[in-house]
Amino acid sequence: MIFNTGFLHSETCEQILFYNSDTNINNYKQLKIEFDRYFGKIGNYTFQPFDNKNIFESQLKKKQYCMLIVSSWYFYHLQQELSLKPILIAHRKGVETQQIILVKKITQGNEKQLVITNGRVASSMSNVHSKALLNKILVDNNSDHHFKILRVPKDIDALMAVGFGMTTYALSTVHSFNMLLNINPPLYNKLCSIGKKVNSPLMICAVLNQPANNELQDAFIQMNKIPEGKNSIKMLGIDGFKYYQAE
Repeated sequence: MIFNTGFLHSETCEQILFYNSDTNINNYKQLKIEFDRYFGKIGNYTFQPFDNKNIFESQLKKKQYCMLIVSSWYFYHLQQELSLKPILIAHRKGVETQQIILVKKITQGNEKQLVITNGRVASSMSNVHSKALLNKILVDNNSDHHFKILRVPKDIDALMAVGFGMTTYALSTVHSFNMLLNINPPLYNKLCSIGKKVNSPLMICAVLNQPANNELQDAFIQMNKIPEGKNSIKMLGIDGFKYYQAE
């Protein structure tokens, strides 16, 4: 879905597109209002969030140039097809990475069971990336695994899927798993993580077919230092953005 607030913008405005399945945003319209209010004071910019990957990609294909904010795994996927340059990376609690875990439902008698059985895994990430993560998470498990990936829109949907028996496992960030405690405490208490925790970069801000806009970069960097910007940053579940440093 494309979220609009009724605000009119010039055809020449610089657009910031947002799509991130790692986040658990409840009100995309309010997110757009907050970002448009902040960036509107700086220049002729408009923020457009998406909650649907297909619609996001459809709109992205129509853009000759723009700025976009996406999850790191999705950025690396898009970079194979588009001329994208990473300029900023999100940070939370002083680090630029988040941990990915494999979650299963606790049932009577398996509380301490570490054997990983075959089954379906709910994931908001691509099949290729999900399977690569599973190999890293289960690197110390000697079993030969054959998983089927069930694609879902968000991390929280993956956790719900395993919680209600639609899948055996779920791939999720630790941040999303901890958020489940506030959203659905009974379900949270029925789930546990297994295997290793894998570090993955947080969301990346990149530009498409254009040089970096210093004014816009500075505005992102300053967001967590200004009251209006803090409201927007909080809705993304991060503490702020910093300059991207290539490894």
